[in-house]
Amino acid sequence: MKTVMIGQDRVPQVGQGTWQLGRDRKTRDQEIEALRYGIERGLTLIDTAEMYADGGAEEVVGEAIRQASQPVFVVSKVWPSNQAPARLRRSLEASLKRLGREQLDLYLLHWPSRTVPLKDALAGLVEAYRAGLTRYVGVSNFPTAALQEALALMPPDVPLVVDQVEYHLANRRAETQLLPFARAHQVTLMAYSPVKFLAHLRPGDDRADLLARLAQAHHTAPATIALAYLLEAGPVIAIPKALSRAHIDANAAALEITLTEEERRALQEHFPCPSEDLPFTAL
Repeated sequence: MKTVMIGQDRVPQVGQGTWQLGRDRKTRDQEIEALRYGIERGLTLIDTAEMYADGGAEEVVGEAIRQASQPVFVVSKVWPSNQAPARLRRSLEASLKRLGREQLDLYLLHWPSRTVPLKDALAGLVEAYRAGLTRYVGVSNFPTAALQEALALMPPDVPLVVDQVEYHLANRRAETQLLPFARAHQVTLMAYSPVKFLAHLRPGDDRADLLARLAQAHHTAPATIALAYLLEAGPVIAIPKALSRAHIDANAAALEITLTEEERRALQEHFPCPSEDLPFTAL
């Protein structure tokens, strides 16, 4: 199984995303069962956020990991308007209550904030870390320059270990500057929406045809190939959301697939990498 380090923890390179979970009580049991099945398949890292369904996704995660068959690495995120130190702590404590935990494994700034200075938001993370409310801290949606600034503001005893960004074959901007920079500074990238582009490909599209051919060659699904590409760019963790066992199985299969150099080059040619870095967006 492909794994990567977050701080001193070794975690699988494919986890489970929870965007839009917890919005509808009618689908709650299905969502809980999907997360539990993913844990059984080795997808033991689960990403959520206080913003997802106004905390509803965290409640679903909390139920899913209760009496889990193995340890689960839980990630959550604080919304920009709650990033002032006092509000950040209250947000984290509320997330922990919904999750049914006393400590998070990883807590992230969800986006850069327009209203809270970065040094203050990071001070809130440091305080939460030193209080034992989270084992690790990081950021999300920080392009290279913003990540560099954040690293410079962190005290030596509190490492910033993750940057979560949108990254998939049809959006390879993270490879331009961010991934090499993160690798050099021991920051792991977490890729959200890692296969969302597949829904926009149609039969006859050269990119869809290539993914189909590679999937057939590896006896797997196109989504598995798309994930496998990201994992080998490393250090990268992909967090796709899945509610069906077939989809979860396809995601988990990426942990066992190794692409050839020729296959990787073909994917890069069909999904060219832009020259610009990820954009900076503050909310």
